[in-house]
Amino acid sequence: MPGDKSITHRALIFSALTVGKSRITGALGALDCLSTISCLRRLGLMIEPAQGGDGWRKISTCGRLDLVVKSRGPAHLDFRESTRNGPLLLDAGNSGTTMRIMSGLLAGLPGNFALAGDESLSKRDMRRVLDPLSAMGATVTYRRSEGRAPFIIGGGNLQGGRFDLPMASAQVEAALLVAGLFARGKTTVTTPARVRDHTLKAFMHLGIPFINEGLTTEVEPLTGEIAAKDFTVPGDISSAAFFLVAAAIMPGSDLVIPAVGANSGRGLVVAVLRRMGVEITYANERLVNFEPVCDIHVKAPDSLTATDVSPEEVPLGIDELPILALAFALAKGRSKVSGAAELKEKESNRLSAICKNLANQGVKVEEMADGFAVEGSAAALLPGGGVWATEGDHRLAMTGLVAQLVAQKPLELGDVSCIDISYPGFQADLAGLVAGE
Repeated sequence: MPGDKSITHRALIFSALTVGKSRITGALGALDCLSTISCLRRLGLMIEPAQGGDGWRKISTCGRLDLVVKSRGPAHLDFRESTRNGPLLLDAGNSGTTMRIMSGLLAGLPGNFALAGDESLSKRDMRRVLDPLSAMGATVTYRRSEGRAPFIIGGGNLQGGRFDLPMASAQVEAALLVAGLFARGKTTVTTPARVRDHTLKAFMHLGIPFINEGLTTEVEPLTGEIAAKDFTVPGDISSAAFFLVAAAIMPGSDLVIPAVGANSGRGLVVAVLRRMGVEITYANERLVNFEPVCDIHVKAPDSLTATDVSPEEVPLGIDELPILALAFALAKGRSKVSGAAELKEKESNRLSAICKNLANQGVKVEEMADGFAVEGSAAALLPGGGVWATEGDHRLAMTGLVAQLVAQKPLELGDVSCIDISYPGFQADLAGLVAGE
């Protein structure tokens, strides 16, 4: 699998907190992570491909990328000259993770920064991260629409506090914890449900102190230098999810995916498929930078059984719900997803798109305010021949390509180039597996 997107973002952004030279092995080279690299380089961090040579002129998008990072620590980031005559412009592209976690870092730096994104990202509400950062003392000015990019962050004068997040978000938690490392006093963040703990594992790896008790994490301002450390990025479970479901819906499939991250905060796709009757086992389990990693072995059942996804489970894999919806459509019985209103705030309105795409295939689907219900047929095939909208959303496009495998007639897929946001080469890898290569 390509490198894990969530871990790549954090390994890159947290390297700005360190002093020294480090190597990030297996980083995701897709567009979202390249946006994070671009922002950090604009701040003065030195990031180069490990192979040297022509450097970035040879880099486009790739699944796995080895990088060398040199940092002198946050106090020595070289951005101040750039901000004397106005805010430093940073472009997050299509990456919500970049915009949210970078906002936490920028809030702690003594400067003014303008964060922008593409048309899709500029429609997404950022107030859930910017409001608490404002409460800590950062100044936030919206240039166009309230709550949305582009906006300007003025940082460097933060006061810690206690934040009880209304929505379970690992990205917002990460942003506030990073900001807390620059704030006066303690910063405490509580999430209403369990979220992926990549931030805490990265802090452990780097030796950044924190206290965690259940859903609550507390940090205090850094008092000394944090030494740079190498990161090895495991394969992305969110990318693996599309192959897991592809194998599950094609009887006779038997697939092994090596070296995939198995963080318990990302376990939705495996838990749901197991409930549906899919045999999934882990082998060669180990820890890499405190992250659990394993080889995943999946065997398809003769048929799938419907299951529900509860609101408590949604934060463990909301990005996998589009591909799981396809499995629900081919399972016997009614499956229901609740507590997933955040699907409306992704790269597209995924909630609506999921329902429309399945309905176009004759699947009985009900769209609700915070989820959807699917009446599966257990027919193992879709009729095909209709429109499968991608809406410029990589998860919808990847789901459409998997749906194509079980469609009796070719689907009319929208643009699939957006897949480069998270998984360059997905189409070729999928076709190669189907062909037995």
